[in-house]
Amino acid sequence: MKNHKYNIWLAITYEVVKAFAEHYKNLNNYKIINLVLKYCKHDWVLWKIESTLISVDRDIEKITKEWEKQSKPKTIYSELPPDGSNAQNLLGGEMRIRSNYETK
Repeated sequence: MKNHKYNIWLAITYEVVKAFAEHYKNLNNYKIINLVLKYCKHDWVLWKIESTLISVDRDIEKITKEWEKQSKPKTIYSELPPDGSNAQNLLGGEMRIRSNYETK
C-alpha cells in the first residue's frame, strides 16, 4: 500500500458526511457535523489532489499512445537559388521548411 500523507478514512468520512449534509440540509445546523467536516477536510483535499493527479497521468498516457499511433510528419527542407541581390549572393537563396503532415 502507498505511503499517503493523509488518512484515507478521514477523507472518506468527509466525503460521506458532506454528501449527507448536502442532501439533508438540516444536518448543517448540528455543530458535530461542522466539526467533523472541518477536522477531515485537510485529508480530503490531499486525497482529492492525489486522485486527480492519478487521473491526469492516465489521460496523458492515453493521449501519448494515440499520438504515437498517428503518422509522423516529415519535414521538407528546400533552398531557392539566389535572386541576384547582393545579400542573397552572400548568404544564399531563400530557405523553406514545410511539413507534409496530413489530417484525417
